[in-house]
Amino acid sequence: MLTMIEIEIDRDGRVHPLEPPPFPLQGRAYLALLPDPSANHTVTDATGGTAAEALALLASPRFAQRPVSDPNEVQNRIAALREDWEQD
Repeated sequence: MLTMIEIEIDRDGRVHPLEPPPFPLQGRAYLALLPDPSANHTVTDATGGTAAEALALLASPRFAQRPVSDPNEVQNRIAALREDWEQD
């Protein structure tokens, strides 16, 4: 089972848990680097846009003219792929 803890990594690469872990720190781990909380990041830095830009895209001719699939065709394709998957 995966367990997540919050840590800090010093300049020498040593791991320092922010709270005492409920298990010994040894073994393998996945690492997700989080932004520095002291840095001045904004939400748009992470997402690459704003709500106003999203609304403008939804109102744009490009979005209105996007290709649209037939829902029945999509469902039939999904069913066919499921059958192929179950047969393998």
